[in-house]
Amino acid sequence: MKKIIILLIGFFSSSFSWAGNVGVATKSVYQDPLFYFLVFIAVLLLFFIWQFQRVFVAISKEKIRKRKSENQSHRNGSIFIILFGMTDYGRILGDLVHNGLGNTPMNALAFIVLVEVLVVLYYAQQIRKLTEKPEDFPKAPEEDENATATSTSKFWNWINKSVEIHEESSILTNHDYDGIQELDNSLPPWWIYGFYITIVFAIGYMGYYHMSGGPSSEQEYKAQMDKAELEIAAYQANMKDAVNENSVVLLNNPSEIAAGAATFQSLCVSCHGSKGEGVVGPNLTDAYWKHGGDIKDLFKTIKYGVKGTGMKSWKTDISAAQMAQVASYVLSLQGSQPPGGKEPEGVLYIPNSSSDSIQQNNIVVDSLKTASK
Repeated sequence: MKKIIILLIGFFSSSFSWAGNVGVATKSVYQDPLFYFLVFIAVLLLFFIWQFQRVFVAISKEKIRKRKSENQSHRNGSIFIILFGMTDYGRILGDLVHNGLGNTPMNALAFIVLVEVLVVLYYAQQIRKLTEKPEDFPKAPEEDENATATSTSKFWNWINKSVEIHEESSILTNHDYDGIQELDNSLPPWWIYGFYITIVFAIGYMGYYHMSGGPSSEQEYKAQMDKAELEIAAYQANMKDAVNENSVVLLNNPSEIAAGAATFQSLCVSCHGSKGEGVVGPNLTDAYWKHGGDIKDLFKTIKYGVKGTGMKSWKTDISAAQMAQVASYVLSLQGSQPPGGKEPEGVLYIPNSSSDSIQQNNIVVDSLKTASK
């Protein structure tokens, strides 16, 4: 029974390894035979839990009835066990399967099976204890002449099993090295079964990754890189909307300028004309500006508007990223000299050497012309 338990633990360790990589596999988890095998095991263990629960609750109630004179802590422990036995397993298991552990049904199912195995073992141990007769109980150290003062739990003694010093003569070999004798001492069970677990895990690993279509290292790397690209894109999208009049910079990507042009054509042409030549609003293609001609000035004007004029605040209508695109597009119109342009208004704006907006936007205009050709 102990060997079976150790092998089961190794099996479930392998299952978790397989389940953790389902997300990068080429096939769905619901096409994996391992998933349905785990479903069968989970249902089978659930049946055993139900049977153990009935037996355990019946025995516990009888014990409580017969041991009314015992201390309260024992009664509380038995009551807790009964309540534990009456837990709604179906609801808990269904919730875990539905939501998934680590967002993968395979992980959830492997975890459920492992928990069920532990519950079955717990029930089996407790039922055995409750059905023991007084004469089956181990004697106290002072009553048992073979017991030692340092005796601990049976499991601890088993997992660290070794030969006592006064019994080493039974494992003495006939090898003698200059008076040093050799013992035929076995490794402790925790080491041996730990080694067995690694063997079981290795078999599961080889079977899944090299025989049953598990993802290769290259596939896992590609899946992780694809995921990283999606995360980077999402981060960059969020960062675009985090821009303000203090952090905005001139955009020189043709796609960004094209997006700004589309927004301009849908919202701004009634006042500024389709080519920025100016209608009610000022001409946006010359070097004269009423409220500053830098990218930060334009962004601020678009965002907050200008009181007392027809320029409204657009901060509730378009995103910060769109404002930056429109502002960059407007600067790309510098020097285009569209027909019918209004006379210059405002003050001549000369970009400083550290941020030559006109020069940068000329590069963008050239890029757009090249793209259109």
